[in-house]
Amino acid sequence: MALEFDPDWPGLTAKNDAAGKGDPVLNRAEVKRIAGEIQKILATMTTLTKEVPATQVAYAKGSDPPPLPGPPAGAGSLPDLQRQCALSDIQLGEWPAAQSFSMATVTAYSQLIGEPGQGGGLYSSLIERCQAAIDGLVESAKSYDGAETANQEDATRRYA
Repeated sequence: MALEFDPDWPGLTAKNDAAGKGDPVLNRAEVKRIAGEIQKILATMTTLTKEVPATQVAYAKGSDPPPLPGPPAGAGSLPDLQRQCALSDIQLGEWPAAQSFSMATVTAYSQLIGEPGQGGGLYSSLIERCQAAIDGLVESAKSYDGAETANQEDATRRYA
């Protein structure tokens, strides 16, 4: 089974010969643009939100509490989650039920988020994989540039 060219794949075009068949050609500028777009998205996933969200609101006794303002724009990055979600028995209490709940939250935190600088969580792994994909896209564009330059130099030497 031969590999087939997908005309909808971004960054690839077909260089057709006289018979209408051709090889795919990598549009290096488009691949680099796509890598840049992914890098922008990744930056939102790795940048700490400067504003700490409100978790409590003061109000007069007997009145209805005002609604909490909600998270700031951009909240939900890995550093935000590491800052806000790392709960321990100190925050949850020291009685038996709280201790059991604390073990469950610590386990969930390490599995889903991961410790700062240590990785290990699913979110940390997602960020690592995104960065690896970006690096792969950029490297493929560089390799294609290098191969094209080498082919042109070889052709020049052959016919000179």
